[in-house]
Amino acid sequence: MHKAIATLKALKARLGLVLLARELPFSYFFISRTLSRIGENVFSIAVPWLVFQLTGSTLQLGLAFALQVVPSLLLAPFAGVYVDAASRKRAMLLVSEGCRVLLGLAVTGLSLLGSLQVWHLYLAVVAHAVTASFLTVAAGAAIPALVDQVDLTRANALIRLSRNLCDILGKVMAGLLLAWLGPAYTFLANAALTFASAALLLPLRGIDGGSPVVRGWRPRVLQDFVSGVGILRRHSAAVLAMADLVVINVGIPVLAIALPVISEEVLRQGAAGYGLLTGAMALGAIVATLIAALLVGLMDEGRLSGLATVLFGLLVVSLGFVRALEWGLLAMTLIGLTAELVSVYTSSILQRTLPSDVLGRAFAAQFTALRIVPAVVFLSAGSVLQTFGVQTFLIVGGSITVLIAALLLQLRVRGAREKNR
Repeated sequence: MHKAIATLKALKARLGLVLLARELPFSYFFISRTLSRIGENVFSIAVPWLVFQLTGSTLQLGLAFALQVVPSLLLAPFAGVYVDAASRKRAMLLVSEGCRVLLGLAVTGLSLLGSLQVWHLYLAVVAHAVTASFLTVAAGAAIPALVDQVDLTRANALIRLSRNLCDILGKVMAGLLLAWLGPAYTFLANAALTFASAALLLPLRGIDGGSPVVRGWRPRVLQDFVSGVGILRRHSAAVLAMADLVVINVGIPVLAIALPVISEEVLRQGAAGYGLLTGAMALGAIVATLIAALLVGLMDEGRLSGLATVLFGLLVVSLGFVRALEWGLLAMTLIGLTAELVSVYTSSILQRTLPSDVLGRAFAAQFTALRIVPAVVFLSAGSVLQTFGVQTFLIVGGSITVLIAALLLQLRVRGAREKNR
């Protein structure tokens, strides 16, 4: 009995669950991010549904989705500079969560009064996207101030685990709220979740930026952003980690386009098979957060990230040869696992390697790249798939991913050898 209890305690420590009890500021932050992520998913489901209900237009629906991406992309450099120059707590509490509370209440009020129009929803989407850029950048830059360096990977794994579970819970919750209570009370629930998230940020201390690079009340945003990226370039471990993540995010939209075709034309499973394949990827991502925590200290995280990226490419190639649903589910589970491992390790490597006063701009650069790259792939991949077929598309695309990932891994190995001389 005592041995089982000791084993359970050791497992909790390896998974990082003790952080929630030992590091009170991090536990506040963790719960805040959990509630905020549920609220984000409620909002992201409710708005497109309501736009379609008001207009019946797929064109308007597409515009609503586009407006979620463009403003946050344009404002990411400013968000990075602001987060490095000012208070990261203020960026999360006032600029992000506070604005989202007001946003949810405004849409609720307009809906209850019967005055809600589609252009109100477009404005809400733009405002929500603006807050997303500040919140994502500030949250990533704040974690090193909340836990010890040795616990960074476990902390990031816990945050990613919460994110993955909330993506499922939030979407289901949004659907049920819309069906049972209607849009007004769905947005009210969104505002309540965001308010609770903001309240939990109030006790946090010591997470300011205070960058010596960014000066004055009106910093030169582009110059300061570029100077931060210039500092990033001097840290090869951080650059290679971000490169791994970019490679993964070339593959994700490729899979998003290919999976419906695989399910319909290759596996002959239709919509049910498509749902199972995407669900398997989500399951793999959840498992990955547990594995990342368990592997802390056992191997260099840069090499683990590189190996996971190579394996991701090989799994994409294997998907091109799959003929049975069972093998497709296995491949997609492992694809989700490897992609999520790279995400966890990238955040930890950036936080551990870079000076605190450039973390905001580093995460802003990552935020920008992870929106531009998938957009470019989405625009081009459809025509390539149509020309060459889904299996050739996956085999060639996966092979290119493997080659790039292997090159990045070789650069890591070479750099480690030169460092040890």
